[in-house]
Amino acid sequence: MRRILKVLTPENVHVEYELAGLGSRFIAFFIDCLIQFVIFSIAFIAMYLVGVDFGYLIWELGVLEFILFCYTVILFFHLMYFIFLETILKGQTLGKRCMKLRVIKGTGEPINIVDAILRGFLRLVISLPLVYIVDVILVVTSKKYQRIGDFAANTIVIKIKRQKQLVQLENLVDFKEEDHLTPNIYPVNSYEYNVLKEFLARKHDLGERREVFVHNLKIYFMKKFNMEKPHEKPYQFFEEIIKVNNK
Repeated sequence: MRRILKVLTPENVHVEYELAGLGSRFIAFFIDCLIQFVIFSIAFIAMYLVGVDFGYLIWELGVLEFILFCYTVILFFHLMYFIFLETILKGQTLGKRCMKLRVIKGTGEPINIVDAILRGFLRLVISLPLVYIVDVILVVTSKKYQRIGDFAANTIVIKIKRQKQLVQLENLVDFKEEDHLTPNIYPVNSYEYNVLKEFLARKHDLGERREVFVHNLKIYFMKKFNMEKPHEKPYQFFEEIIKVNNK
């Protein structure tokens, strides 16, 4: 079932996210596991080719100890794979990127390394068969499709939309060739840009709340750009910010 979550950003703007359900998350996880299997297979073959004697290692360590050693190495790599990629790819792994999914905070902000570590190490718990079943049940039954790690880190997994509607915002702005040579006097980060772009795309659906959002956004960007006087036409002001940053 398609489930939409409305999040109130720190700029007091409501942004809608489509939550990722069990199916898409499982496929992404399967892809990640397949990638890890390929990496380990390549590493095993490389070690064999350089002359590592696995029979000797088994003889020295014992069968059970060798199995436990291999399991520990695989589990550690499995955890670091998710922690490392979700940190550097801003909430994505290779599997999530293939499935167009992303992990974000419950507030709509990007996750940080602490969130990634907390989510990652709780995979140690769900690696136990019975606990893993509980994790699956939580994803299916929880309001925000959250597993144990999501509850602990206050994160959600969303689907990344292509947002064709937002691309049409360029039609609202009269681009001129000389505009591309104009310096950017309104620099914003990607988060601010997306919030503003989302607002402009949905402004006609906000009803009476629209003027409240306009006021809050205007005050926010006035402070950011150290403007003493408010822009006479806020919508034109917002569109100018989008235009100079859409390059």
